[in-house]
Amino acid sequence: MSTVRGSWVMAGSLIVHKMLGELSYEGLLEPVEADGGWLLALPGGVEYRFRARRGAFESWHVEPGSATRDGEPATDPCTLVVDARERLGLTGLRLADVLAELTATVTNEATRIGRAPTAATLSTMDYDRADGHLTGHPRLVLNKGRVGFSAPDRERYAPEAAPEFPLRWFGVHRDHASFRCVAELSEERLLTEELGDRLAELRAPLTDPSQFVLVPVHPWQADEIIGTLYAAELASGAVVPLGESVDRYRPHQTVRTLANASHPTRRDVKTAVSVRNTLVYRGLAAAATLAAPAVTTWLRDIGAADPMLREKYRFELLGEVASVSVRHPLLGNLAELPYRFHETLGALWREPIRTRLGPGERAVSFAALPYRGPDGEAVLSRMVRESGVDVSDWLGRVLDLLLTPLLHWLLRYGVGFCPHGQNLILIADDRGMPLRVAIKDFAQGVDLLDEEVPEYALLAAEAGADMLRWAPHLLAQSLFSSVFAGQLRFWAEVLLDDLGYPRPVLWAQVREIVGRYRDEHPETMHRFDACQLFAPDVERVTLNREHLAGQGFDKVDRDDEFDVRYGRAANPLAGPAPDGAW
Repeated sequence: MSTVRGSWVMAGSLIVHKMLGELSYEGLLEPVEADGGWLLALPGGVEYRFRARRGAFESWHVEPGSATRDGEPATDPCTLVVDARERLGLTGLRLADVLAELTATVTNEATRIGRAPTAATLSTMDYDRADGHLTGHPRLVLNKGRVGFSAPDRERYAPEAAPEFPLRWFGVHRDHASFRCVAELSEERLLTEELGDRLAELRAPLTDPSQFVLVPVHPWQADEIIGTLYAAELASGAVVPLGESVDRYRPHQTVRTLANASHPTRRDVKTAVSVRNTLVYRGLAAAATLAAPAVTTWLRDIGAADPMLREKYRFELLGEVASVSVRHPLLGNLAELPYRFHETLGALWREPIRTRLGPGERAVSFAALPYRGPDGEAVLSRMVRESGVDVSDWLGRVLDLLLTPLLHWLLRYGVGFCPHGQNLILIADDRGMPLRVAIKDFAQGVDLLDEEVPEYALLAAEAGADMLRWAPHLLAQSLFSSVFAGQLRFWAEVLLDDLGYPRPVLWAQVREIVGRYRDEHPETMHRFDACQLFAPDVERVTLNREHLAGQGFDKVDRDDEFDVRYGRAANPLAGPAPDGAW
């Protein structure tokens, strides 16, 4: 079998097994026990059989390579979708759209597999390079579709291809563009630090540079969106192409976030890229983008004044220190248009993790921890082994560094981050021993309680007006969905398979850390109870149901509530499972 063919089959097999597990977890598929394994009988007499064990939140861990379709190895996820289309409620155009996005996902995953490093290599690799090797969202099946990218686009801009490319810069008249930054920066200082000598050259085409805001643009966005939706503004001179950056950038998994590969201490740039990936188009909402520096300032001030966050845990906030947003002169005035037409031009500058690392320290994305290399070893297991300490000690330390600060932000200050694997970074020493945790993505990833907290009065009005408010038990979903069900249930399976670490012991450690926070902070007891962290069951977050339905892609308001909750699952924080699953 050729290398390309082998990577394609392997990618398809991985996604089939993931699909059987995650769609069963969400109740879209309903396997039954049969012959020591599981049987999924589908219309037309098709039968899928596989081996799996049930885990926390009543999830499914499907044994790799165990799935068969009518007795043959199941390696084609598109065939599974077609077989299950009646169960999944897919017909006509929506079925075609899912198959196209799934094919693109397999293609990108096959590219990743073709150059996959071992866990030993990935765990010590530069953070930005490592990001291109990750498998993507752990729960969403169609997680690398990137609807809008062509095959050449994938080669030029997809992280799996490890590209490096310059940004395009445009001048936008101040009638249409707004700039914000933290107090210690200014527009001129930011541009000077990011562009150096190139700044004067880029401004040369502008007759009056003071009347224009400079905006970095992803090259795909420049070709596909700016060149079309902004054609009138390009003709009138309201938008002026200025040229390319000298620096070259490397994309993260999100595609729109770019790390500076030429000058590693310069800031990451988050750009608007109007491709559809996972549940949304990846533009930049104006209000959240412009509020980001104020939110960064507010969070920093709180963290700096709190000894536990500042000294004991050294919880790192990678601030979004400057931003720019452009309102389209025509489309921006049509409120009834889908959100993607209002999020086409803007940028955020974020502090890069590499500037927060000391000698001998390394940064590892939490999204990388469950990664398995071609030799079968996982990064999580590798780091435990390298550390030289007992798995219980290593795990207890990383869980404390992760959970205690997040609980403190939630219960003491009413701040809910979006702490999924891509937003969290583990900083470890050269042996892999955890030292502290960093978090990023504040512009659209920080929500508040629907009650007044004293610290809210310190938040700039412009920022506070745009932030979503939730009841305590719903804001706590940021932990359940993104951390407990979104990460730790996967860790439990990796540690069991690789190190023989019992899943109930992991969840007992989680309960101990959460309970310890409750006991040591009685002043937050009322909020702890309102967040229902120890409730017997919790709402099941079902991202694939929303994605397959395809109802939210052209919403007018990106923040309209997604229909992502379906049913309830036993909460592993409430107590151990009778069958030992947690």
